[in-house]
Amino acid sequence: MAIRVVLDTSILVSALKSRNSQRSPAWRILRALVTGKVENYLSRDIYEEMSRVLMEIAGGTEKELLALQILTLVKRKSTIISPKPKFSNNHEFLEKLKDPDDAKFFDVAYSANAEYIISENTKHIIQMRDEKTKTYSFNGRKVKILRAKEFIEELSLK
Repeated sequence: MAIRVVLDTSILVSALKSRNSQRSPAWRILRALVTGKVENYLSRDIYEEMSRVLMEIAGGTEKELLALQILTLVKRKSTIISPKPKFSNNHEFLEKLKDPDDAKFFDVAYSANAEYIISENTKHIIQMRDEKTKTYSFNGRKVKILRAKEFIEELSLK
């Protein structure tokens, strides 16, 4: 059975900027998405953010085609859901998160019952986790929040 994840935009940015797709943790995760080892969940809002950010970085450069390929891969291989805004409307949660725009990743993770949020966003998303367990508790449920390299190591993805 596939591992249920929510990929943050930073993972796609990391793949886009990677110099070596064989060694890049972000590319290993994308390959696991292709093979079905992981199942990614996203919302329209998350996909729109991914598209906007990747095209801002790559638009008009030699990386534009790669950005489009990454976006196509993620859209084709992910399950798109319409999450209920559980955290986007929670003032206390948003204060701790520090970037209200990132609440959508938690909304999707909660709605999809994802096991992991994978992110390189240490300023907002990663800082939400308990450092000992690397988890965030959602009303009795837990989601592990890992950086790409931590996720690769935990699951021994090659």
